[in-house]
Amino acid sequence: MLKFQLIVVLTFCVLLSQSQTHWESIITETDEFKYYLPVTEPAEDWKALNFNDENWLTGKGGFGYADNDDNTIVAATKSLFLRKTFSIPNTVNVFNLMLDIDYDDAFVAYLNGVEIGRSENLPAGKPGINTEFSADHEAQLYQGGQPDRVMVYPGLLIRGTNILAVHILNTSSTSSDLSARVFLNAEIEGNQIIFNKVPAWFKEPVSKIASDLPIIKINTEGKTIVDEPKITARMQVINNPNGVNRFDDTNYEYDGFIGIEIRGNTSQMFPKKSFNVETRLSDGSNNNVSLLGLPAENDWVLHGPYSDKSLMRNALAYSIGNAMSDRWHPRTRYAEVVINGEYRGVYLLVEKIKIDKNRVNIAKLKPEDNSGDQLTGGYIISIDRDQEGSWNSPFMGRTGSVDVPFSYVDPSYEDLTPQQRYYIRSHIIEFEYALHGKDFKDPNLGYRAYIDVESFIDYFIITELSRNLDGYRVSVYFHKDRDSKGGKLVMSPFWDFNICFGNANFFSAGNEKGWASDGIGAGDWYEIPFWWDKFRTDPYFETMLKYRWEKLRENVISKSTINNFIDSCQNVLKDAQVRNFEKFNILNTYVWPNNYVGGSYINEVNYLKKWISNRIDWLDQEIDKIVPSFVVSSPEIPIESINPIVYPNPFSQSFKIEFDAQTPTKTDIIIENLLGQIVCRKTVNMVPGLQTISFTYDELGRNGNTFIYRIISDGKSVKSGIVLHK
Repeated sequence: MLKFQLIVVLTFCVLLSQSQTHWESIITETDEFKYYLPVTEPAEDWKALNFNDENWLTGKGGFGYADNDDNTIVAATKSLFLRKTFSIPNTVNVFNLMLDIDYDDAFVAYLNGVEIGRSENLPAGKPGINTEFSADHEAQLYQGGQPDRVMVYPGLLIRGTNILAVHILNTSSTSSDLSARVFLNAEIEGNQIIFNKVPAWFKEPVSKIASDLPIIKINTEGKTIVDEPKITARMQVINNPNGVNRFDDTNYEYDGFIGIEIRGNTSQMFPKKSFNVETRLSDGSNNNVSLLGLPAENDWVLHGPYSDKSLMRNALAYSIGNAMSDRWHPRTRYAEVVINGEYRGVYLLVEKIKIDKNRVNIAKLKPEDNSGDQLTGGYIISIDRDQEGSWNSPFMGRTGSVDVPFSYVDPSYEDLTPQQRYYIRSHIIEFEYALHGKDFKDPNLGYRAYIDVESFIDYFIITELSRNLDGYRVSVYFHKDRDSKGGKLVMSPFWDFNICFGNANFFSAGNEKGWASDGIGAGDWYEIPFWWDKFRTDPYFETMLKYRWEKLRENVISKSTINNFIDSCQNVLKDAQVRNFEKFNILNTYVWPNNYVGGSYINEVNYLKKWISNRIDWLDQEIDKIVPSFVVSSPEIPIESINPIVYPNPFSQSFKIEFDAQTPTKTDIIIENLLGQIVCRKTVNMVPGLQTISFTYDELGRNGNTFIYRIISDGKSVKSGIVLHK
């Protein structure tokens, strides 16, 4: 039989390239089915072709409780079993096969005894008649929606008689509804209808349409993707050099195994899921590969923007992060995704947060690293929902009502030794005590001894720019390298901005005015740490915030830069967004937690632009009120007397200070880091005329990315300011 099936499949593939095809329904809901309302478990072979079902009842599909979408009314039940035989003539060639099923509340389906699909709410394994499952599922067809779709391997069909068997499960025997509407649709050679016309709601799966985005195909081979553990599946990536990709292309950038699971928290309720993906070898081990031009790794995220109808908020935030400095934030690539033959819309391929030379590039801890400098790094830590090994801050959140939990991210709790867990936990607690204490403003005794101040300021800026209602308290990541490599707590990378930039309608997140750091409404279980209130009482932090904001506003977060990025995304998504919203018809629909429903894609994009523009205006106004705690220039000596110019700023390898001195002077140039420590000092006897003094990044000790320069002429301050390393 296997040999015959392989011959049939090969024949199908050859014929596909030579023939026209059309879609029709082999089985439709109005066909007669055998059905069984169980009192006890059915025989093990109930789904086999040769099972004797003569004692089962016969009824016309669909099945349910007489609520206007049922042809056969059944009594209240926890389970319903359906069987339908059908015949495939020798003259019929089937190229693609789809099970379209509308159900309430769960299902598992079999073709010729082989499982071909199950609902996402159903646990693995053979379900019993009283199996409990995670959540109910409402039928969609009666309310104008689309049924669930499962791609079926056509090689499971046999010439002659076949059997489709379906087990429908209800949340409980007392549930108010049950539905079962079953369709088996096929792409068949030729133009003649052999079985039945497809129903009016039927949409052909995307198969031959060209896209200017890469295409990612995932085939789970009948298995259901669940919220952990990862299942093994096959992934094929189409990314042609000419930028034109067809859904039926067979030239793959990647064609191999993956582990895949559903990711996210509230987003799991959406029909468009996001996934964790791990590229694997055939034995299940890690397979580091480059995907869509991103550096080789094995851990990835497929983010499916759903409530974010611009499809670009995460891409925008991560792009801003990577433009701010050389600190790593996730890089992204757009793609269109097909799962088991079903088009699933526009996705964002995202680098997952982890320690790696091309991601968070810090030391990798080994089990033996339990003392000395080796113990001090590297660690990635999060502020988020409780996870294994989480600990609570000794200080309550800013309102004093809820604890703030910290979690080990990479290495994970289970991969750390007790000494390593204790070290990083103690170090973070020491930082919190230093920040909370009376000497918190002191550069050596206070918080500045523990953190990379610039990274915390950049995090504050992106969180406020986006008015991230989860900022500071959920999906917050920071890391620490070894002390010998700087060893400060670094507030990066950025993560999770899909309900930001005006997309949420609670906790004032849709308002362009107001500080996100001022907190959120009562009743939420996740608190902002006290850190940010305390930082902003330090004139040093406030001054650095002002200078950093003004510098970033020149380019990185200028309105033109942000609008150019949005326009580029809109252009890239020009055709793909149409297909996305044909699949998910939500442009006129409120999707939690939308603050705005635009009715069209262009309206969603324009709203994003306008919201950000208004937000920048408000932040400009507020940050302009900050009075710097140190003098940028002094009137004691007119600046024109030496007219210093600093360039390039930001710099890469080196920068210069150019003087056009009018009189002879002795000039000191002092470069300090954010701790106030002098990292370089040069003294020059100026003579009238143009002179240039150079500073290399190596001379500054490669110590951070933000430096304060002070120019002192004949003992008097002439000018001071910020110079940035990129």
